[in-house]
Amino acid sequence: MIDIQNSLVIPIYKNEDNLDDLLIILEKLNLQIANLEVVFVVDGSPDKCFEILSARLISATFSSQLLLLSRNFGSFAAIRKGLEVSKGNYFAVMAADL
Repeated sequence: MIDIQNSLVIPIYKNEDNLDDLLIILEKLNLQIANLEVVFVVDGSPDKCFEILSARLISATFSSQLLLLSRNFGSFAAIRKGLEVSKGNYFAVMAADL
């Protein structure tokens, strides 16, 4: 049997206030999409997005990767980096502010 992985890449920049809603939606999405992997790419965000995600993803029911870029390179660069490390056979990109 072939294991098809579905990857969702989310660039993160100044989205600290949106993370609770984002994670709730991703938990619901995980119930509908088999083998969901979410790749969060924190694009040098000056707020606490990376720290919040580091703590919250431990208890997430979906598979995830958390990347931290050294500075803000822009959303397209963050998306490209997320796609590079994604393990999926299928890919999607979503904004962190929903």
